[in-house]
Amino acid sequence: MNALGLVEVYSFTTAVCVADVAAKAADVKIIAFDRNRPLSPDVPAPLVMVVKMEGNVSAVKAAVEAGVEYAKSQGKFIVSHVIANPGTDVEKMAYLMDINKDKFNKKLPKSFLGAEIEPGIAADIGLLEVQGLVASIEGLDAMLKAADVRLIHTEKRLGGRLCTFVICGSVSSVKAAIEAGETHASKLGKIYGKAVIPRPHDEVIKFFDTEN
Repeated sequence: MNALGLVEVYSFTTAVCVADVAAKAADVKIIAFDRNRPLSPDVPAPLVMVVKMEGNVSAVKAAVEAGVEYAKSQGKFIVSHVIANPGTDVEKMAYLMDINKDKFNKKLPKSFLGAEIEPGIAADIGLLEVQGLVASIEGLDAMLKAADVRLIHTEKRLGGRLCTFVICGSVSSVKAAIEAGETHASKLGKIYGKAVIPRPHDEVIKFFDTEN
């Protein structure tokens, strides 16, 4: 590993968007999403995520800068750092991944260290991150009824108190679905993240199973 880039943000939705922006900005590999809990309850979202990427030093710096700019624009940025020539044990830790706990993507390896995976079928994706299972399921139902989209990933955190659903479809369908989901879910719980990602980079798509 020539260089390791780390961008720490609030919310799973923000982390996925940061990864997409970073991968589109420079020639880097997104190697993991990792998780932590905020130190204080007074934060933009009750979940801290770290996006990890690797590549040559200049590429990683450019990718991190792009990701940081996006996270700051959303008010979700915490900290970032670039490590040149990380040591062997640091590299092993860098590949630790905390995503796909629901095993929605059965093709995703536990670690990308020494592993290669073909990205799924290209598709526009949308994310809705909601407080509470009841509110999130209501939002999911509204999304699936509002447009021609499919559920491709779930992330339940904090014992189900924070749920993110990832859907795919055409840009127009995803936008319509996210709008409907937000409208319905917000009546029952707080919305901590929403996003539509047109043509997500393969480095992001590889974390989701868009084929099934």
